Amino acid sequence: MRSILTILLLALVLRSSAQTPVLWGMATGGGAHDKGTLFHVAADGTAFTKVFDFDDASGWGPEGGLCAAPNGKLYGATTHGGEGNSVAGTLFSFDPNGAGFHKILDFDITNGGGNWGELVPGGDGLLYGAQYMGSGNGGSIYTVDPTTDAYTIVHGLNQSTEGSGVTDKLLLGSDGWLYGTAHFGGAHNSGTIFRFDPATHAFETLYDLAGGDGGDTPYGGLCEAASGWMYGTTFSGGANAKGIIYKYHPVSDQFVKLADMDTIPGLYCWSSMVIAGPDLVIGTVTTGGNFGSGFIYAIVPSTDAFSEVYSFGTATGGTQLGNDIVASDGLVYGLCQGGGTFGMGTAYKFDPISHALTLLHSFDLTNDGGMPRGELVEAGGPVGIAEQSGHIDVQVTPNPTDGSLTVFCANARAGRTAYTITDALGRAVASGTLAGERTVLQLPAAPGAYALTIIADTTRRTVRFVRR
Repeated sequence: MRSILTILLLALVLRSSAQTPVLWGMATGGGAHDKGTLFHVAADGTAFTKVFDFDDASGWGPEGGLCAAPNGKLYGATTHGGEGNSVAGTLFSFDPNGAGFHKILDFDITNGGGNWGELVPGGDGLLYGAQYMGSGNGGSIYTVDPTTDAYTIVHGLNQSTEGSGVTDKLLLGSDGWLYGTAHFGGAHNSGTIFRFDPATHAFETLYDLAGGDGGDTPYGGLCEAASGWMYGTTFSGGANAKGIIYKYHPVSDQFVKLADMDTIPGLYCWSSMVIAGPDLVIGTVTTGGNFGSGFIYAIVPSTDAFSEVYSFGTATGGTQLGNDIVASDGLVYGLCQGGGTFGMGTAYKFDPISHALTLLHSFDLTNDGGMPRGELVEAGGPVGIAEQSGHIDVQVTPNPTDGSLTVFCANARAGRTAYTITDALGRAVASGTLAGERTVLQLPAAPGAYALTIIADTTRRTVRFVRR
């Protein structure tokens, strides 16, 4: 069994010595019009700045977070307001370099709306999002082209066969597909796990949650470990009707319940987990823990060992409904809807190695907004967010190979860039760190199809090869 010291050292080598990251986010309420705000704060807690107050025309009450696009702008959506027929929110961009807020679209239910999650960059230069409304009775998947701001619905979900109500962001998997969860609908009306191919627009329902003991209502999305297993949670169901933690493998089509909430001391998961190291996953629970305000937990994918690592209290925050992120400094950043000095929520950073939490900001509602529900995003500094998955330059040769594989990775730092080799069933057969931009790996003796996953900071890239 891999020791906790080894795991912590592996997480440590992913840290970057880059400049202090800048985190951007949105508050759901408060501000000048009591409609929410857009802000940024430095990762050391300094320079908190409110840059925009939402109102009726701009849209208001943003539930999700922002997406950093390749053109330097931030993209997001609101859940209410706007000037559409049904005031179902708006789609917008924000230019940090001076142009500021620009409304792209008013949602009117038929063309979309009900955006709880964030947009994510796809591998094709487009931004992808999922929403409650649009062309299908289960909601829709849509794209935004950051070069033109063109908005297109690319798939409407069928509630009975594909699920309905995607409440979190999509995950760009190592295979190039977008993965997500719908929180109801499907064969048992308990939600689904699905994937969408950006290249062909093919939609595939992968798993229908069973309800009851098998879990129900997955509000949170998925995160992908280096082994290919995808980790997720449900809000309800399980042995105690308080939700479950599970993992799913899209190649072997295996669904494994790892824990029942309330058996572990917490209730109700709203958010996705995040990869904080080559063998470390971090997540949050909305309530429970030592002080009843929720807690941060860690999972070691190689063993699926679970541990509570930090309990929120009134001073530091609580009732977290959005996702954490891992910034380019290797630390975890998040928002709480409650707690803090004024009881209106907090922004924090968390060290996944020492388990120390630092309060970055307490929202006061009136001036800077409050009750944030979404996630932060790193922008205006070095790129290192998990959403940039799949952008490492990796080549392997020869392929097929008879026993050794030469890996060329332009981004690799000796001893700091981790790799994992998994077999066709998603089982890890080798792991370590690259020697530099050129590394020769000795492979397992068994012939077959394998996957090599490279992890540099929080960015991942997977390439397939064959061992003869």
